[in-house]
Amino acid sequence: MVSLRYLIIRSVVKKWLVPVLFSGLLMLLFFWFKTVRFERLYYFYNDMYAFLQSSSSWLDGRPVLYENVWGYDDRIHNNYILLLFGPVIHYAGVYGAFAIQSVLALFSYLLVIRRLSIQAAAPWVVWSIVLVVLLGPVCFWFNEHPGIGWHPELTYLPLSLLFAMAVPRRSRVLFSVATGLMVSVKEDGALLGGCLHLMWIGITFLYEHPNKPLTGVLRQARFWRVLAGWAVVFVVGMVWLSLKNNSAQPEPRLQKALETIGAAGSDFWPRMAHLLVNMGLLLIPILLLWGYIAYRLKIERWVSLLLIYGAGLLALTVSNAVQGATYFADNPYFEQVSITWPPRFVLVFAYTTCFLIMTVLRWSGTPHQLRPTDYWQSVLLVGILIYIQIPIIEKTRPDFNFDQVLNRTFRYPYDPQKQRLLPQTDVAVIKRLARIIPPRSNVFVFDYLIPFYHKHYLIWPTDKQWKNADLAIIPIEDFQKLGQRLPKTMNGPYQSIPLKAYRVYYTTDYEQFVRKAIVVN
Repeated sequence: MVSLRYLIIRSVVKKWLVPVLFSGLLMLLFFWFKTVRFERLYYFYNDMYAFLQSSSSWLDGRPVLYENVWGYDDRIHNNYILLLFGPVIHYAGVYGAFAIQSVLALFSYLLVIRRLSIQAAAPWVVWSIVLVVLLGPVCFWFNEHPGIGWHPELTYLPLSLLFAMAVPRRSRVLFSVATGLMVSVKEDGALLGGCLHLMWIGITFLYEHPNKPLTGVLRQARFWRVLAGWAVVFVVGMVWLSLKNNSAQPEPRLQKALETIGAAGSDFWPRMAHLLVNMGLLLIPILLLWGYIAYRLKIERWVSLLLIYGAGLLALTVSNAVQGATYFADNPYFEQVSITWPPRFVLVFAYTTCFLIMTVLRWSGTPHQLRPTDYWQSVLLVGILIYIQIPIIEKTRPDFNFDQVLNRTFRYPYDPQKQRLLPQTDVAVIKRLARIIPPRSNVFVFDYLIPFYHKHYLIWPTDKQWKNADLAIIPIEDFQKLGQRLPKTMNGPYQSIPLKAYRVYYTTDYEQFVRKAIVVN
């Protein structure tokens, strides 16, 4: 005779195993999609490659977090999580970064799905969160990160989910791991962690004291201890960053941002307000789903919950706005690298996602039965919330278009905008060179060719390279005037040999590799 315990366990496993397998399959497909996009040269801006270099610089005898774009990167940000990623990236290059992101996401999704399946009111809650939020179009967009591909800040989402799983159960191990990793991502990780922790305290207070005003949470000693603890972590991180920044060749980004805001002209605030509206539009699907679930769970204190959420959202938005203001005066793409830029927007997305999940975990302790009409209502809502995300993204982020992304990725061997400077014979030589030159070589190549050399030390025309190049590849039609920088960039003496669209420059030690690559097999 089958025991009741066995039936319960089987029922719970069936509830969470299918969405876990579904999420795993989509994550594998997304990892494959990212590699295809990379190999077809859609990621050529310097950010991702700077992080690849800084993550493994310490493994090659270079200063910690040093890279060839800005130099001592640790004087700009506290991206110490890169040191942990270093060995994987050192071995696999950009594929390692994509794998780390995918594995972290999948692990956090597994924990979230399992916990929600056990505690949530019904399967539709799990599936709606998975389809609308964790695997929805908005999440796809910022993890795709147009033109760049990857930032360590994108790990904020899976790490926030791990944090959201640790706090309700008071799991010290998971809490310590999630907190440590979140703080090491960047200096604003402590702000995100503090907002998440205080939000959970506020949600718990409302649940446990349904008749007390929200201000009662301010009389709890735990609230102030948590606030003080996270404030100390944040301040220490900022002080440490300031000390590093001022130790040599300071780059006072915070001072520059505050001066920009203080001296803002008539066009600054309207543009910032427009970005705030765009950020709100991107969050609408999650908040609408939250509202529907709160309605179904019969949460009466939804206004107080939104006040708690709004306090943390305000703190994160102010932080993002200040950081984004740094680029207002001298960057023509200010709107694209401000509040709705993926590495900044991910903080508010992760925070909002955890708000939804924490609300469900706290208020749905006992399952209830669904009526058929409820089921179809949820299916219709999920479909609508998935569908509206696409026009929202394309309105708020003009640099991203779903149809173009999918059509161009699978229709052309390389980004069609780069085709003119990618003759087949040249590409064959360039790719062969990337394979046969010594590992971690110092190379200076034209923008479009950067992805081919992701495992090497790419050099940018910023004069920050740790070592000069032994190999350079520059278009014969040198419209960027890169050839003029060769005396400062290349080891000498060097020679050159022309291809169809490019000229390859090389030192004596690298002549053998160039000659070998040019030989037609």
